[in-house]
Amino acid sequence: MRVQLGSAAAVALAMALAGCGERTTSTAQASGGEAAGQAIAAVGCPMQPKPDCVTIAAGGKTYDITGTGVDTSRGVGVSLTGQAKGEVGACGPKLANVKVDYLELQCGAPAAPAAG
Repeated sequence: MRVQLGSAAAVALAMALAGCGERTTSTAQASGGEAAGQAIAAVGCPMQPKPDCVTIAAGGKTYDITGTGVDTSRGVGVSLTGQAKGEVGACGPKLANVKVDYLELQCGAPAAPAAG
């Protein structure tokens, strides 16, 4: 039973990150189990895996930072803090109250977003 539930959760997350299905959000806990309001911190290179999506990875999870105004064309890393909204959208778990600081960490040329 445990494996089946884990597999179902993995498939649901993959579909959400791939943008499959409707562009709706869920008010359940985010994919990593983050409840609304849980503090999230991430340091790294923001990515644009597909048009209209900007994400960052932290602790093995990928978060949606599309609405934060992060400029991926700078080619530098960011340090951000925020709170889990408790919603998962087409780009991943959403964050609220995000504070972004640009770093001197070079990320290389930003990759062109995948067609989608």
